[in-house]
Amino acid sequence: MSSRLRLESFDGVPPDAPGPAEDTGALRTAAYEEGYSAGWDDAIAREAAERTRIGTDFAKTLQEMAFSYHEARSSVIQALSPLLQAMAERILPQAAQARFAETVLEAATDLAACVANRPVEIRVAPENLEALERLLPPDPPLPVTVTEDATLGPGQAWIGGPETEREVDIDTVLTELSKAVDDFLYLEQETRPHG
Repeated sequence: MSSRLRLESFDGVPPDAPGPAEDTGALRTAAYEEGYSAGWDDAIAREAAERTRIGTDFAKTLQEMAFSYHEARSSVIQALSPLLQAMAERILPQAAQARFAETVLEAATDLAACVANRPVEIRVAPENLEALERLLPPDPPLPVTVTEDATLGPGQAWIGGPETEREVDIDTVLTELSKAVDDFLYLEQETRPHG
């Protein structure tokens, strides 16, 4: 058999350097590691970008919902404001005045029960005297006297017994209610988003 002839190489590679087969395995491993690392970095970047997009979309949706809620609330209050004002200015005072005499008698009955059959005095404005006297039975079970007091308003009454007294003041309640409705509507108008 013949042996192969080895000739001197002039390309600068030492004669005992590893051959091409040995370099291929190391190159493959390095390429695999580099590709895996690049893929992992790419996946992390995509996930971060997706989180940012979802967060931005969510914030935008919440902002739109909040705006829609405030806009709807403002529209409802604006539509209801004439009704609220009419109730505070006309309907509630009429209803309170219609029930004024009954309210005074209920308060007087409660007071009379506390003072154990002692005389109870009810003082009301002159325009309420007749309505209150009509509600009293001809022979009341408790000693009650009804007198007029010109210093009281149409929605006011003073009820007194020997040791205690009470006041019914529908006028003040209605005035405060009307003011509360006006303040609420004013505040809503001032805080309504301008746009």
